[in-house]
Amino acid sequence: MLILRSEIDGTRIRAIDKFVASGARSPSGRPVIFVHDPSLAEVVLHRPEFDREPLARSLYGNGIVFSDGEHWRERRRIVQPSFPPRDPDHHLQDVMWAAPGLVRRFEAAAASGATLGVVEETVRYTVRVLYRGVFGQELPEDHDRVEFLEYFDSIGGLLLATIFPELKLDARSMSSIKLQASTMNAEVDRLVGIRRAEAGSSAENRNDVLGRIIEKVGDADGGDGVRDEVRSLLMAGAETTSTALSFLLLMLATHPEARTRLEHEIDAGSNGASGTSGASPFLDAVIFETLRLFPPVWFVARETLVPVTLGDRRLEKDEMVFVSTALIHRHPDLWAEPDSFMPERFLPGSEGAWQPPHRYAFFPFGGGRHLCLGRHVAMHELRIAAREIVRRFQVDIVESTPLAAELGVVLKPGRKIRVRVVERGRTPR
Repeated sequence: MLILRSEIDGTRIRAIDKFVASGARSPSGRPVIFVHDPSLAEVVLHRPEFDREPLARSLYGNGIVFSDGEHWRERRRIVQPSFPPRDPDHHLQDVMWAAPGLVRRFEAAAASGATLGVVEETVRYTVRVLYRGVFGQELPEDHDRVEFLEYFDSIGGLLLATIFPELKLDARSMSSIKLQASTMNAEVDRLVGIRRAEAGSSAENRNDVLGRIIEKVGDADGGDGVRDEVRSLLMAGAETTSTALSFLLLMLATHPEARTRLEHEIDAGSNGASGTSGASPFLDAVIFETLRLFPPVWFVARETLVPVTLGDRRLEKDEMVFVSTALIHRHPDLWAEPDSFMPERFLPGSEGAWQPPHRYAFFPFGGGRHLCLGRHVAMHELRIAAREIVRRFQVDIVESTPLAAELGVVLKPGRKIRVRVVERGRTPR
């Protein structure tokens, strides 16, 4: 499998620092420009002279997550109705439906003493939310769609190997990529086939994204447009949020004082199994601090459409720019003790709610015209799952699996990390 693994020193991921220090090159051979300044990040993410670069598009397809221009605007019009910005609770019921399945899997592990793969379990949960809310199809809580991780790993590894010279592709890696792409396309075609078969039934009136994609995109390009959109939504809607939840659980496991404080807050405000109402300021602070240290999309790539000035630098057409989210989130001029897990930094102060030192000092959901459509769903998924798991269980890392990260388009914990789950108040097996 082509995937870059990295050790973590405290919370700092070695490979990211190494990549920035050694540099990167675009497919044209030009050096990549890394942006660490939030003011310049704002320029890159808002100015029309900067476009989503075509490399990821060539690997993942021309779906909404990787396209730009008029094509992107057309696809956004199709997808937007399922993520209405004025209705942040639009998919709350889908999250509420999926969360008990995640809790039951943790409950079974606690009862049996078995360990869990934290990445696999969290992606199993977010995939269920996505399938029900976006594709209109329900999956059982023990479904096997965690195999999507192999596809995300292989394509993400290919992207990095194209940009960072020290990563090498070999025949085995390319064979794995083709196999995983074939598996993914088969699942996408299965989803589309089921949805098409429902046409003419009562399900036709559903407001799910998949139905609109099939209707509006159609088969003019042999079905590739539909496949591109479904693959984009799978990556954006399942892997990103699952990795944030995984890192959150791992941070609590390695920071017992924060875990205890969160347990006290949740216990004081618990209102039953659903646990969706009531303010949880420290829970939100834990979520935000996790997203600060480990933003799932750890860099945002753009390409210049025309010559443009960025700060004190003149860029030519077709230059590649990396807005380094992971580094801006740790910039010492913006954050005190930037590598420390300190959720309290996000708590309200004497002057009211926390405010960032710059609007692009903290942007885990992107920014500009490509601000994440599913950010409200993601926050529901994180709040509800974290609340229910912390309310019921203590989660600890198995000693034999040290904390590590894996890097592709998405930053996630190492797949080999396993956790042990114990019902709170009970003695571990």
